Amino acid sequence: MLEVWLECLTDVVKTIPILFIVYLVICWMETRMDAVTRVVTSTEPVGPIIGALVGAIPQCGFSVGCSALYCRGFLAPATLIAVYLSTSDEAIPVLLAGGGSWQMIAFLIIIKIIIAVVAGYLFYFLWFREKWNPDEWPDDEMDMEEVNAGCSCCNSQSLIGAAISRTVNTTVFLVFTMLILNTVIYFISEDTLASILLSGSIFQPVLCALIGLIPGCAVSVLLIELLTAGTISLGGAIAGLSAGAGFGFILLLREAPNRKVAWQIIGCTYVAAVIAGILVDLIV
Repeated sequence: MLEVWLECLTDVVKTIPILFIVYLVICWMETRMDAVTRVVTSTEPVGPIIGALVGAIPQCGFSVGCSALYCRGFLAPATLIAVYLSTSDEAIPVLLAGGGSWQMIAFLIIIKIIIAVVAGYLFYFLWFREKWNPDEWPDDEMDMEEVNAGCSCCNSQSLIGAAISRTVNTTVFLVFTMLILNTVIYFISEDTLASILLSGSIFQPVLCALIGLIPGCAVSVLLIELLTAGTISLGGAIAGLSAGAGFGFILLLREAPNRKVAWQIIGCTYVAAVIAGILVDLIV
């Protein structure tokens, strides 16, 4: 057991320098989040495309910011779904730090953007097109401090300090996650854990997408660790990452004028994530 833990800690320590560099770049981007998030408020017909591209930026702030924009009537439901589906939170930095291949990372980003755009337009034309009337929503000015509430954004700290903080937070979570996963695997064996998560089953994305719905950026780290350990399939990981929106769901449910529509948005995100995960497992 001690050998398992030491190996786990060694693997995590190796990721720290790369995580810091990645988060330094991300935090620089977050200092300009006002301008980037407001790009998503462009004309509604191209909203899913813009939302998917913005959501692909690997951090939690944009899903929260776009949730707040939706709650003020500046963003259409289908566009918000595209943002959620495209969001990967900490997955990309962790893959980079863990030695993930550029082919894998590029595939993950591209496939999630495609999923987000296709699902966004499907829900736009089939479900939400007639339900959204921004003129009836609150018209008070957007407070970007409120937009950033609930996530570890960088605009209130120095870039280096914020990057260090996020690196430490992710590293701590990685340590605990890896220790727990490796301890569980050690005692129950990889075969048993894979069976619990429906390994080899076409329905694994259903369970992984439920895990992805858990609020918090750290869930994406867990999903990537399960993927790299071979516990879940690529389709399962994509389903979980597509269903996850960091803290975006919390703000959506708390601030949305219409809770029923808010739950419909979350439900559509989940369904699209599950279908996408199953299709990936069938095709890839």
